[in-house]
Amino acid sequence: MYDAVTAEMIDAIDSVKTLADQPTDQRRKLGEAALGLERLATDIASQAVKLADPMLRQSATTVADGLTAAAQLCRSTIDA
Repeated sequence: MYDAVTAEMIDAIDSVKTLADQPTDQRRKLGEAALGLERLATDIASQAVKLADPMLRQSATTVADGLTAAAQLCRSTIDA
């Protein structure tokens, strides 16, 4: 599941300092990273409901929530 977060996504997130100073293609990469994080969160959440163990289900849901929050942070950064 975690293979969906590519090195490019991580680099795009890590390289953002002041988004206004970034070229358009860098902002686009941040948007793509947000989309990838959202997709991964959706995949994990859909798998989490299938888990029989409540502790594993909660852990997977927490990971999905964290990825969703990271995607929202990316989008907020773009909008700021």
